[in-house]
Amino acid sequence: MNDSARAMTVRLFLLFSMQEDAAPWQALIDETIAAVQNELKPDADENDIRLCYYAAAKANLRYRQILAAHGAVSPTYAGSVPRTRDDSTPCSFAERLVTAYRAAAAELLTDRGFVFANV
Repeated sequence: MNDSARAMTVRLFLLFSMQEDAAPWQALIDETIAAVQNELKPDADENDIRLCYYAAAKANLRYRQILAAHGAVSPTYAGSVPRTRDDSTPCSFAERLVTAYRAAAAELLTDRGFVFANV
C-alpha cells in the first residue's frame, strides 16, 4: 500500500475503534496491512480503497479481541451504560464488519478455501 492508502487505513481504524490516537496501535495496524497484502491476488491493485476498509476492520477486530481478553469495558455513546456486560458483543460486531468488507474486496483477494470436488 502506498502512504495515502496506509493513512486511510489508520483513519478508518480510528473510526471503527473509536480511538483518538493510533500510535499505541500502530504495530497492530501495520501487521494487519501486511496480512491483507499477503491475501492479494497477483494482479490486484494494492491501493484499492476496499482494501483499506478491510485492513482497518481486521485491525479493529484484533483490537476488540485484545480488549475483551483484558476485560475492558464496552464502548458507549454519550455516557450511556450498556444494558448487559458482555465482552463478546463488540467482537461479534467487529467480526461482521470484517466479513462485510472482505466480501466487498473479494475480487482482489485470493480464496484459500478448500472444497472437495470428488470423494
